[in-house]
Amino acid sequence: MTTLSLLLLVLCMIGLLVVLGVGAFLVLVKLGVIVREASRPTYQDSGDYRIDQGRDVRPEDDRA
Repeated sequence: MTTLSLLLLVLCMIGLLVVLGVGAFLVLVKLGVIVREASRPTYQDSGDYRIDQGRDVRPEDDRA
């Protein structure tokens, strides 16, 4: 009976180590993705915008 309980304990410890290892791997992958996305250059908008491209909406225009 002692051998069976020792074997069960070893199997549980191996399972725990596998679960912790997979969890640590996933955390490292997520951190890698975050660091990669953060290191991308920001988007610089070089468009030519003028005031006459839009129009002002006045309260009396909303009622129509």
